[in-house]
Amino acid sequence: MVEYLCLVDEEDNLIGCATRNECHSKKLLHRSVYVFVINSEGKLLLQKRSMSKDLYPGYYTGSATGHVEYGETYEEAAHRELIEELGIDGELVYLGKFRTSTEEENEISALYLLLFDGKPKFNREEITECFFEDLKEVERDVDENRKLFAPGFKLAFKEFKKAIDKIDAIQTWKKAIKI
Repeated sequence: MVEYLCLVDEEDNLIGCATRNECHSKKLLHRSVYVFVINSEGKLLLQKRSMSKDLYPGYYTGSATGHVEYGETYEEAAHRELIEELGIDGELVYLGKFRTSTEEENEISALYLLLFDGKPKFNREEITECFFEDLKEVERDVDENRKLFAPGFKLAFKEFKKAIDKIDAIQTWKKAIKI
């Protein structure tokens, strides 16, 4: 089945559609999503991509990731990827957008957070391994190249840390002024 993706301009305005293959072979700007699943212990769910994946086989990445299909919103794509890859779903917290431009990718990515305690039923055709890891450990893994991470994940993790710092700062501020 041919997968059609949303083509966008630099401001993320929809300008058309193209096949997944065209987007990657011609480096056309398109949309993607990253969902970071965090449990109540503050650990991040990481996945190791299947060796059958065409991009970054065997690499570690965020909890659920994927493209936004033509006619879909970022949030709809995030929910679809959670269900397809991890067999879970829930209330998403939007953390922002960032640009991913690598040798293989040219994307505007939306980042979401899902709070989840439980054991995902991951899709073994797409994922070979799935586990929760302490955020400080993930940060060390990324900084010291202790795991092979997809380039997009490294950017998403950097954006995630910025967003979490802002959320923490807002919470501290609210407590200080008793909101």
